Amino acid sequence: MSITPDILVTARRIAEEHRVRAPFRPLGSAEHAGGEAFAYAVQARYVEILLAENIGETVAGYKIGLTTPRMQQMCGIGEPVTGAILATRIHPSGAGLDRANFVRLGIECEIAVRIATTPDPAEAEAGPVDLIRSHVDCIAAAFEIIEDRGADYRTLDAFSLIADNSWNAGIILGTPVSISNFVSLQGLEGVLRVDGVEAARGSSNDVLGDPGNALAWLVRHLAARGKCLNPGDWVMTGSIVPTQFVAAGRHVFTVDGLPPVAIDIH
Repeated sequence: MSITPDILVTARRIAEEHRVRAPFRPLGSAEHAGGEAFAYAVQARYVEILLAENIGETVAGYKIGLTTPRMQQMCGIGEPVTGAILATRIHPSGAGLDRANFVRLGIECEIAVRIATTPDPAEAEAGPVDLIRSHVDCIAAAFEIIEDRGADYRTLDAFSLIADNSWNAGIILGTPVSISNFVSLQGLEGVLRVDGVEAARGSSNDVLGDPGNALAWLVRHLAARGKCLNPGDWVMTGSIVPTQFVAAGRHVFTVDGLPPVAIDIH
């Protein structure tokens, strides 16, 4: 889709709303009529605005959202979405976040994969195990930082979520582990603990049956938009538990076979 004045206006409006920490506002009826193509065109322009605001900023990967039945039910949306991850928004385990810097801070508990070689869209049909083993070099337990700006989930729609870069505000990565340590990414249990007390748990099987299927979806989706994954990109494969709107405390997410990832919320 070519960049039209409506796309530019909507992207600038979203950027300004983030700047002043305004509540989330869904796309209007005219914008909504543009459908998914319009929403991703707005997202692309919004990301360009973010890149222009910070010299040297780059896109360092992608988040995949709404990959589990519980997340789709929570948001009332029946298909995955994606958004860009900016390099300066990637943080190591143990990083701290101040809730005062967000309208409403949420975290999602995920398995992140790092791309070693660019997958061809045709390879996305080979199956999740082959795709992961051929094009991923390591994986990590991770948090996605979500800024939903107090959205009303009763009226949420996919296009409005997509246009706002699918609410990605960064990621926190645990220590990566070689993919060679895993036969597949199925059957991995994840547990979130807050100040040592279990708060939520889930299975990697809930992520489209296998996180590799989420990666395959992203490869096909990017190809349809004339894009691809690049070596070094991190991909967040989707939260295995519903978004947690967090209170202050130390949040630790553990996944079978992976070092834990921690975040301190103030």
